[in-house]
Amino acid sequence: MATEKLRRKESEAGDLATAVVALPLWQLDIVELTGHNIEARGREEVNELLGQGWRLLHIYTLKYQEEGVWRERPMAILGRPRKADESRNSRRRDG
Repeated sequence: MATEKLRRKESEAGDLATAVVALPLWQLDIVELTGHNIEARGREEVNELLGQGWRLLHIYTLKYQEEGVWRERPMAILGRPRKADESRNSRRRDG
């Protein structure tokens, strides 16, 4: 019974992910992209952008070598949709 619920949840999550991935970037009407480190201070910046209407498009781990040591850093790619830009401009005109 518990495994059936888990499978159903995984299936529903998979359907949502497929629906989002199936859309090309240009169909999301993204006008600007940015990448941010999501550790500590970078996370605050990402949260501010999300609050301004930006969309979280992708999270990945940046792996790099620094002074002979391999390091990993979580990163996020965000996109600003045209609609968020238009609503921000209309607020400026109204205010």
